[in-house]
Amino acid sequence: MSNISRKIAKKYRYIFYCTLALSTFSGSMFWLLRKFAMVEGDFGPESHAWQYPALQLHGFAAFMMLMALGAIFTAHIPKTWYKERAKKTGSTLLSLVVFSLLSAYSLYYLVSEDWHVYLGNSHAIVGLCLPALLIFHIKIARSAGKIRKKTRIKKSRKIATNSSTRYEA
Repeated sequence: MSNISRKIAKKYRYIFYCTLALSTFSGSMFWLLRKFAMVEGDFGPESHAWQYPALQLHGFAAFMMLMALGAIFTAHIPKTWYKERAKKTGSTLLSLVVFSLLSAYSLYYLVSEDWHVYLGNSHAIVGLCLPALLIFHIKIARSAGKIRKKTRIKKSRKIATNSSTRYEA
């Protein structure tokens, strides 16, 4: 495996993007089926037949995304934290991911049925916001990098012209 630098290698990005898309799609599908697609059964309203498979797919995608995030967390974050480019959006992204992890664990094992609806809805809202925030984070980091690159080029040109004029005299 190759090392991850501040710019994440394509294969890791694609793995992360695919698992994030699969997790978002399957989680949205599960939430919509749970909220709006109850079917009438022999003993009253029942869950839709696709609800449990959507939840299974969501769990699988979440585990795969955790592995991709592990690669990002161990290299990308430590190497870019000092750069101050997109630190606020990165911190927000990291906080929302941690909330998603803790709320998913809580939905399975900790909360009572009273809290289940509120936590489930907040988990769904955060899950839907994650892809948009990731896109925003990437755009901010890239635009800040382009601006800094332009200022470095201008400074190096200015230094080069100043040093060449000193030697001519």
